[in-house]
Amino acid sequence: MSYSIWRVLLTLLLLATVAAAGEDTAKQKVRARSLLIEARRLAASYKIDRAADKAREALKGDSNLSEAHVYLGLERFRAGDLKGAEAEFSKALELDPYQAAAHCQLGYVFYQEGQLEAATDHWNLSNRLDSTSPQTLAGIALAQFKHGQADEAARTFDKVLLYDRRFIDSKFLASDNGPKWSGPLLEDFQQLLAKLNKTAYP
Repeated sequence: MSYSIWRVLLTLLLLATVAAAGEDTAKQKVRARSLLIEARRLAASYKIDRAADKAREALKGDSNLSEAHVYLGLERFRAGDLKGAEAEFSKALELDPYQAAAHCQLGYVFYQEGQLEAATDHWNLSNRLDSTSPQTLAGIALAQFKHGQADEAARTFDKVLLYDRRFIDSKFLASDNGPKWSGPLLEDFQQLLAKLNKTAYP
């Protein structure tokens, strides 16, 4: 068999290998997206540990999934690992600067670290990207309250309850079945709740 025929056969073999590899990569990305959808569903029910497990699996198939890092950050935040949470949320924003949930949760990290202005900046940016997130609105209400804007905080809190009425209950906020807030964040939010006219929230 001549050299030119061998070269043609080798080229065809290489092309087939590249095509197969591309197909495998495409399948991995489709599976990763499917896992991310499942993680989103679990996170919406505050099943964060399970959401983080799905996110880790998803990242094996596609390392560029910004949202997956949000769930890993939430897992770290709930475990009290603020530095780990900050790293994950920052990674999410590296991959997608418009990731509203990452800005929102980074706001909570900064708040727990005593950085009110940085937290406020991230919550306001998150709100511009997604004006319907109860967690973002709750953060903004808390920031307004801490800035001495009690009336504005109450109006913002009305919006929180449009999307999730459970935020009126501090036990929910501290629970595994909720955001699992603790420390200064929970204490300050409890102070905000105490100042609200509860009769307005049946």
